[in-house]
Amino acid sequence: MNHTISSFNINNLSQIVEFVKPMWTFSGWEDSFRNFYAETILRNNYFKNDLAFQIMEENQLCSAMFLQRLSDKNDFEQWLLKNSANFDEEKKESLKLCAEYLLYMDSKVHHLMTKDDIKLSLFVGLKKGSGKILFEKIWQLLKSSGYKNMYLWTDCECNWEWYIKNGFTLVEESVYKKFSELDGDEYKTYVFKKTI
Repeated sequence: MNHTISSFNINNLSQIVEFVKPMWTFSGWEDSFRNFYAETILRNNYFKNDLAFQIMEENQLCSAMFLQRLSDKNDFEQWLLKNSANFDEEKKESLKLCAEYLLYMDSKVHHLMTKDDIKLSLFVGLKKGSGKILFEKIWQLLKSSGYKNMYLWTDCECNWEWYIKNGFTLVEESVYKKFSELDGDEYKTYVFKKTI
């Protein structure tokens, strides 16, 4: 298998949307809104910096990783406001709850970080084994660049056990009340750290 690791091409965002949509959205929603909701989460985690990577194989995205320095900012809130203007109130409320959650969890991680740390904003493997290849390659890049720690947050809808298996320490496990009240089940969140 010949993997090409390169800077992430924003045109490949739609491939990630299709992959995460079944996990991150409700099946009862219309497909166009499911796509938008999944893209909202991805846009929150994407920064126009030199720390967004992908593995491609024959024009197919296999894996992607987005990283954030503490000083990196994006245009997520402006993008959401502009692109959600035509949705009805119920959809706008769903997007508002999503954005509140994302920004709340991001702030938890940002409070732990220093300028020498890095945040893993998004890590997704669309093809088995490709994520590990990308992670190991970028880990070496971060190490040689002098970063001290990697932080991330995730939740019960993602494969959070992967981080424990790969040497991350659980810093905090908590329950996000708003989503728990909506679903009736505990919506667990996790913050992880690993020394680089």
